[in-house]
Amino acid sequence: MIRVLLVTFGFWVGVESAFAFCPYPTPKPCSAFFESDAVFVGRVLSKRYSDDGQYIRFSVRVSRVLRGNVGRTAEVYTGNDSARLQWDIGREYVVFARLENARLVSSDDCGPLSDSARVAENIRQIEGLRAETLASVEGEVRSSAPDGPGIPNVTVRVRGGTKTYETKSDSRGMFRLRVPPGHYEIVVDSSLRMSDYNWYHNLREINLVRGQCAQLQLVTR
Repeated sequence: MIRVLLVTFGFWVGVESAFAFCPYPTPKPCSAFFESDAVFVGRVLSKRYSDDGQYIRFSVRVSRVLRGNVGRTAEVYTGNDSARLQWDIGREYVVFARLENARLVSSDDCGPLSDSARVAENIRQIEGLRAETLASVEGEVRSSAPDGPGIPNVTVRVRGGTKTYETKSDSRGMFRLRVPPGHYEIVVDSSLRMSDYNWYHNLREINLVRGQCAQLQLVTR
């Protein structure tokens, strides 16, 4: 049986506010940039634990702002759990942060976005988003979350208005569709479900702007 993923017009709800594990697929700048309230380049000056040990506060000297409003120095908070930032004092990072209760909050993506050695590459990818005219729906179909074998030949359809865009997952279970910016709803048939490792909390409602990518992981029930 060929499994089908259908995407229709809908509305954006947002990203889950906290992650206690690594998100899958591994986040890329084209997703994390648009899902963050502030994106900037900064060097870690200090690291302090809260009195109750619930969170860690990093003081960061900001050298470049790529998104949002950030001063010359920023305080970045991360939960003291398995998703905490693994930053080293003195190193430079590209910071992807959400604004929660007037605080900048971030977490480890377990991939290139949190790697101090990939700062220049991440900046280049972010700058490249300006030239994009389309968005994308992309991801992976797996037999189990988060890293079960990929499932090939899964039909993926993106429908908006009178147009339908279609592709199939490749031999690794990967898929990618280029679509115009707009509002979309993700719908899967009964043989598939949304993985708990997705960055998106509600995959039925997303909104894509130019250059943005919706990264999805789908798994069998």
